[in-house]
Amino acid sequence: MTGAVSRSQDSGIIMRASFPFIISALGLTQIISWGTIFYGISVLAKPMMAELGWSFTFIFAGFSLSLLVGGIVSKPVARLIQRRGGRFTLTLGSLVGGAGLLMLSQVNDPVVYIAAWIVLGLASRLTLYDAAFATLVEIYGMQARRPISVLTLFGGLASSIFWPICHYANEAIGWRGAWMVCALAVLVVCTPLHLMLPRFGVPIGGSDGNGAAGPDPEPLVPADRRSFAVLMLTIAMAANSFITTALSVHLIPAVVAMGMGAAMAVWISSLRGVFQTLGRLAEILWGRNLDPFLFANISTGVMVIAFVPLAVGGVGVPYFFAFNVLFGISVGLATIVKGAVPLVLFGKHGYAGVLASIATPGLIVTAAAPTAYAAVLDAFGPVFGFVLLFLVALISFSATVALAWKFRRGPV
Repeated sequence: MTGAVSRSQDSGIIMRASFPFIISALGLTQIISWGTIFYGISVLAKPMMAELGWSFTFIFAGFSLSLLVGGIVSKPVARLIQRRGGRFTLTLGSLVGGAGLLMLSQVNDPVVYIAAWIVLGLASRLTLYDAAFATLVEIYGMQARRPISVLTLFGGLASSIFWPICHYANEAIGWRGAWMVCALAVLVVCTPLHLMLPRFGVPIGGSDGNGAAGPDPEPLVPADRRSFAVLMLTIAMAANSFITTALSVHLIPAVVAMGMGAAMAVWISSLRGVFQTLGRLAEILWGRNLDPFLFANISTGVMVIAFVPLAVGGVGVPYFFAFNVLFGISVGLATIVKGAVPLVLFGKHGYAGVLASIATPGLIVTAAAPTAYAAVLDAFGPVFGFVLLFLVALISFSATVALAWKFRRGPV
């Protein structure tokens, strides 16, 4: 009987550890986690301001603080992942995130509001991409590049799904009810799915979850030359994240201020997530053997090109649509760069720590993005704001070019 029970338990573990389950579970939890912790404030900030009487700057200062907290705790969270594994870390993050979102739904006092964002800053490091990517590397090793790419297909839909959800929830039950919907989604859906992931120290092997993984390829960047590569990736990702963060929060208000209707701005902006996913799908279909340095150049170069339609036609519908297409593709590809390229360049050993080294300065810099960009919009207007972001995009592209120039080899 004991043997039968053991075989039944083993069968259940294998079923839950299958590639489709792992990717689907992490994909759904990434949609919910990003959609609630990161994107919800974009839609719910204005109704909160109207009821609470707080300034636009203060509302987004809380969000900026969460990014700063995320940067501060990145390395401790990386050590937690390496010590306790992704299953424990992600599950803990769901509980912390749900608590922070419930706090937001009940705020009346500025101190409680700030405390809620501190909690959510910790939750973001415990649950978002870096933790999920590290979990996939824990499970699949150097074969994790494909699972990472597939996972990003899901995450790219977060804004497209949760901007409308938050909008209509606010219309139906108010902003407090909308935050409660977000909290329940994290607690009721994400927590059990994270608990069903493979236990720490149980590698599955192979990027499709079937059979053992092949021998690990050598990292492209030797250990003694890692510092420059990490620095260039840090600059590129920090600049890219500054743009993404600023526009995730302020894109809709900025284009409305330039004359676009609010409803049209919401729906066109929401399409960005679709094109993030399409860009990632293209990478999965055709970019598997693409030189990682060229791939990084493409992802940051598309961001530069994205601003051209706005320069030509302003916020006319076709031009704003073209901007969102290119912007979405770039953001989608940049997420894969952040997750998969460090694995190819540096290897699986200490992967979570490398991600933390790249993420920490970027998160601290981008923590200022929502508040700083709000100040730019207030002082100089949205046109100057877009020019500034174009210059930041050039910095990101230049860093990936420098990386390619220093280390590029043949396709991998």
